[in-house]
Amino acid sequence: MTALAAIKPPAFMHSDYGPALQPHVSETVDSMVSVPLTDFFPSFAPPITSGYPETLEADLERVRAETRKSLALVDMSNIAATDSVNILASEHGFGLMGGWPYAEMIKTIREVVMERTGCRKIHLRLAIYRGFREADEVAEHFGFNEAFEGRVKGLGPFDQGVEVETAIGPMYLIKRAFDAPKFIHAYYDDPREMYFNRLLYKSFKSFCMSYARYETRSVYHSMFGNRSGSVIPRALFDSDFIQSRYTFSSVLCTTPMGVVGVDATTDLYAIDRRITKSHLETYGRMQRLFAEIKDCVAVWDGGRWGYYLHGGGLIFGTLLTNHSDAFDLDQPVVAGFMQSPTNPVNFSRNKNMRGVVVNQAWVGAGIPYVTMPFTTPMYIVGEEQAEMWREDPTNPLLMDRAKVVDSLEQGIAMACEKGQTDKLIVFDGSYGHLTCNQQLADLLKERAPAVDKLVGEELLPKWLAQRGLA
Repeated sequence: MTALAAIKPPAFMHSDYGPALQPHVSETVDSMVSVPLTDFFPSFAPPITSGYPETLEADLERVRAETRKSLALVDMSNIAATDSVNILASEHGFGLMGGWPYAEMIKTIREVVMERTGCRKIHLRLAIYRGFREADEVAEHFGFNEAFEGRVKGLGPFDQGVEVETAIGPMYLIKRAFDAPKFIHAYYDDPREMYFNRLLYKSFKSFCMSYARYETRSVYHSMFGNRSGSVIPRALFDSDFIQSRYTFSSVLCTTPMGVVGVDATTDLYAIDRRITKSHLETYGRMQRLFAEIKDCVAVWDGGRWGYYLHGGGLIFGTLLTNHSDAFDLDQPVVAGFMQSPTNPVNFSRNKNMRGVVVNQAWVGAGIPYVTMPFTTPMYIVGEEQAEMWREDPTNPLLMDRAKVVDSLEQGIAMACEKGQTDKLIVFDGSYGHLTCNQQLADLLKERAPAVDKLVGEELLPKWLAQRGLA
């Protein structure tokens, strides 16, 4: 195996929603290694980014070039020099490899539109969930205020809405997202909650979860299941309100290896088909490899919410809920509160995950973790983080169950002892490699060939056929 000394992950921005940035696991725990994902799956194509801090400038130059190359094929004739245009961006793109590749694509879109159309009234709208300060943090950290000459505003689900008629009835979008007569959909293909969205029309999700009022978001989350929910963002996208303002989409494309390109066109449905096929081929293999882990302790070690921290390109939530095949549409229920109506509510978790050690991560701000310490032992490193969790109204009782530890090493030792496991996996934002200890690296390397064969010969053909992509 080509296990390397542990690699420092992408740099994250400081945020009021998390503790002061701490040294990473890769810098402090000697037993950690970084395993290139091509050791597991040699067929994975190389990315255009490495995600390493020391290669950031080279990574961004390649993202700029790929964005320009893709946009060169886009028809921009519906944007006039006198128009006002909003570029709509969504928050979780800024959690991919430190957020810099996504930010660079957004800046490049502005440059190209100005060059091609002469339009200068180009605004950035940052769609954020409940972190009311997060849009300001993002704008400052990534230099958007300067790049967009001050034309930057955040928006959230409780902002003023606008009623939109759709094929399935009236819904509510956020007025600020569409306060210009034209908009550009600047998105990313990060599958994140693929155990919920199941890779069904993922490219449309932001029209509900980023650009819609809370009432409409709630319909998606709570009234539909994890398959039928995709009808909401598609109904919004197909509405006359959206279509009369829509110009084109530009999507940052990834595999577990990192950024592999930019897909830009006026046809979002075509982008979605291409992304779905790629994700099933690549993220599908990593998801099934994670299912081979029968006991482990997970470490949160990044600058976003714990559910959404990446390790080997997959978020922690994949491990948390990885007790069935999320991509097999013959299975009506996959995870969490998205339930079959004939079954009782089930908050089951992957019982192979024996503990969670929180080295650094953002605290709630609307993201509920409160059931986690009731199902999985949770260890919070340091009093600063512990106090933030105690003060978080989203997660009452969490700190009544979680254990505060003085150091990362102490938390790992306690979690492994209680969980009776010697395997560690780290979610530190990494793509292209997995940070773990040697015991887990050896297990995954042993199981990978069988997983590769299973996905390639049995599961992938089934997944594709279920989505009409065979």
